[in-house]
Amino acid sequence: MAEAIESRRLAATLGLPGQWVCMTTQPSPLLLSGGSVFNHETRSFDANVDVLCEEGKISRIAPDQAPDEVSTIDCVGLYLLPGLIDCHVHLTSSGAPDAMTAAKDTPPAHRAWQSAEHARRTLEAGFTTVRDLGAAERLNIDMARAVESGLIIGPRILAAGLGVTMTGGHGHGFIAREADGPDEVRKAVREQLGAGATAIKLFASGGVMTPGVDPQSPSLTEDELRAGVEEAHKAFRIVGSHAQSTEGIKNAIRAGVDSIEHGVWLDEEAIELMCEQGTYMVATLTAPHHIAHGGVEAGIPAYMAEKGSQVLEDHIASFRAAVHAGVRMAMGTDQGTPLNHPGQNAQEIVRIANNGLGPAAAILASTAWAADLLGLEDACGRLTEGLEADIVILNRDPLEDVTILTQPGCIERVIQSGIVVDRQTLNTKAGVNS
Repeated sequence: MAEAIESRRLAATLGLPGQWVCMTTQPSPLLLSGGSVFNHETRSFDANVDVLCEEGKISRIAPDQAPDEVSTIDCVGLYLLPGLIDCHVHLTSSGAPDAMTAAKDTPPAHRAWQSAEHARRTLEAGFTTVRDLGAAERLNIDMARAVESGLIIGPRILAAGLGVTMTGGHGHGFIAREADGPDEVRKAVREQLGAGATAIKLFASGGVMTPGVDPQSPSLTEDELRAGVEEAHKAFRIVGSHAQSTEGIKNAIRAGVDSIEHGVWLDEEAIELMCEQGTYMVATLTAPHHIAHGGVEAGIPAYMAEKGSQVLEDHIASFRAAVHAGVRMAMGTDQGTPLNHPGQNAQEIVRIANNGLGPAAAILASTAWAADLLGLEDACGRLTEGLEADIVILNRDPLEDVTILTQPGCIERVIQSGIVVDRQTLNTKAGVNS
């Protein structure tokens, strides 16, 4: 469905008439000289390439001549990737072991201050774009606007506001608005759009983190999901569906969602449907990994640890089956769930690489393919002339060792919309002593 939505969706999705910026500073021309540039078509690095960035965009690859007044970064021996994209985060959560309880007990203003730090850490880790799929009080929408205006430093955010779940369903009373019946689901989606949501989330099944809810049980019906999808797509918004149970997954796919979030219990029919309809899988393998392995010893509530262990092995098996079948993939961490901390997002790239995708495809799932899912293929996700100058500069080759993406010392620079936002800049802007 994503490719069928016209390019005007881009302005609607971002809620901006003009160019994105990560700071209020107008970017000056920037030349990245002599680096190895990731080629999304060949899935390899092209050596000794110059990249010219002007007015926040990549203006030329291997330019014949640079402007007279240009800042130059010597990238000889370095590796350039597109800015990384995480398609499933909760920036308002810290990843504390009792994340849900802690957040409910924290005043909204305090959570907003904490969330600004979470956004900074995420950008510092090389993630220049994220999709935030649920926050209490729709704080994620406010954060997106704060980043757009330059009030805080962070990745550009596609924010879902509140998710939409059935009465008593997963996420209710916290990051989701309850709705029953197609008309009420339509209204709930319209409420998020009216509040400024640039993405939509629908709950098709139960989940791990809500007490008394079984992740193997379906939630919103196919008709309810279809109503929500219709409203979102009318407004050119991409729809992600929390879907863990087999029936819930298939309901969501048939209803026309753009991505299945988690996809724990896929069967052959579900995988075939995803391939037929071009539905993306955003697996978030990191979330159950930490819940199951951390357990009650780490302070995770017992009900959550039990369900995390129930989910873990089947989740990995479903992901591997989907990869083998050729299901479209985009990377998402579910960052903010227990022990799944802001700024550690790249661990998901390693997990999906190690479970069937391999390093090159895992990087594509975190750049080009993620941009395709989010409807941002004309804006970011590739090192291509005319796209946003979102670039991560590394001092080692991630195709040889993808784990370097999780190592802060391997990130030389992060550039967002043509502005260098390295650690010193980030820390200075955030008022943190480096």
